[in-house]
Amino acid sequence: MELLCHRCGNTLHEGESFCPHCGAPQLVVDTSEPVGPQQPAQRLGVDPSRVEWRVAIAYALLLAVPVGLLSAFAGMSSLFVIAGGFGAIALYRKRTEALTDGAIGWRVGAILGAAAASIATLADGVRLLVERYLLHHGTEIDSQFASVAQQLADQALKSNSQAMQQAPQLVHNWANFWLSADGHAAIQLLTASMVSAGMILFAATGGAIAGRILSARPRPQRTL
Repeated sequence: MELLCHRCGNTLHEGESFCPHCGAPQLVVDTSEPVGPQQPAQRLGVDPSRVEWRVAIAYALLLAVPVGLLSAFAGMSSLFVIAGGFGAIALYRKRTEALTDGAIGWRVGAILGAAAASIATLADGVRLLVERYLLHHGTEIDSQFASVAQQLADQALKSNSQAMQQAPQLVHNWANFWLSADGHAAIQLLTASMVSAGMILFAATGGAIAGRILSARPRPQRTL
């Protein structure tokens, strides 16, 4: 293609920046790509809509250990269980560039709560065995169970006054069940179930809160 000066129209040689005839500068514009607004920078190899469950579950299980042990030995507190669910999502967001929302946070928090509840139940069982057989605190443990069982038995008798008149033996058997060794085991099982359900609920709530809050704070993007 013949190159012409845009001012005088004389022929130019390739590579000349100024016209040798009139001295006008020759500007070269590359029109091979359309000029338009810059495309947003893309993150390297990251699909923000994809949940990296291996990473999320790993952090949930990691934080479940201290949360479960604290629940077993310091008493179940909703604050640090919620904090555990929040922390799992915070670590997940720090480790990955995937996006989060309330639903993702709820599920990750529930996983943490279930794992923490299992650890707390196991640790509490070990604690009872140590106190009963190694520290010889069996009498204190039995008295605590007996006190709770007596309350349940009294409540069963008071709340079933009509049934007491119709089937007194059945109500007495139900009250005596709570005072037996099987009743003590049932009390422990019910307590563990209620605590576990509470831990799952609180941890899931913490995760959902973190998922909503941190979704509004995008991480700095790595550009090409």
